[in-house]
Amino acid sequence: MSRRSIPVLSRLKPLAPLLGALMCWLVQYGSSQSVAAQVAPLFQAAIAAAWAMLLLWLWTRWRGTALFAQGASLLSALWGGVLFTLQWGCLYLAVDRQALWLVALNFLLLALLALSAGRAAWRPARVPLWLLGMICGLLLGVWSWKAAQGGAWLLTLVAAGSFVIGFRQTGCARMAPQDLMRWRFYQLSVAALLLPLVAVAFSPSWNFIPDGRALSAMLSQAVCGGLAFPFLLAWASPQAGNEAARDAHIARVIRPDAP
Repeated sequence: MSRRSIPVLSRLKPLAPLLGALMCWLVQYGSSQSVAAQVAPLFQAAIAAAWAMLLLWLWTRWRGTALFAQGASLLSALWGGVLFTLQWGCLYLAVDRQALWLVALNFLLLALLALSAGRAAWRPARVPLWLLGMICGLLLGVWSWKAAQGGAWLLTLVAAGSFVIGFRQTGCARMAPQDLMRWRFYQLSVAALLLPLVAVAFSPSWNFIPDGRALSAMLSQAVCGGLAFPFLLAWASPQAGNEAARDAHIARVIRPDAP
């Protein structure tokens, strides 16, 4: 390996968690879209949230992590769970109405815009990029309305807003690993209770003919979207500190008893 490739790899390494989180996002909603004929998307979301909650509980029991110890206030945790339920419900409905790549592009643009809007970072050098993103998001919205897919764009907008509010509320990159696991468990618990009700009330179809492929898809959604995505995103957050701090952070998430 040449000397020039080493700095390049060192610069790309911090992007690995973010790319991993993006891949988990795509696998989650891509698998939902692929088996929508067998199981309605909102019912998939309800089952995936319940499975993810169970898997996280089993993992913490195995590692000896106390999920119900004193941590974040119950009211704040319940609010985070409601936001998470709204995010998942809207996105599962959106990918049932629109191509995955378009939903992903809309969600990414809208989430980045919302994250940027709340920061005191209105330096002149950043304004053109922010404006460019806003223009692209609005153009996609106009195109969606003209293509009779305005409902999917609005669902993606609500999902992005819920994601950003929840992400800011947790401050997950600054949370201790056990607190981050506890917070995710609260989110999944609330979603496991609310999403079946949301599915019964708002699902446009009640398809529920699960086969092996559909069960595998929902399991991948539970693992990728319910478990891997938030921890990879927390690791990728610049608020987590430098590279060594991020490595120690994710190591403690996987092995809470590690020094």
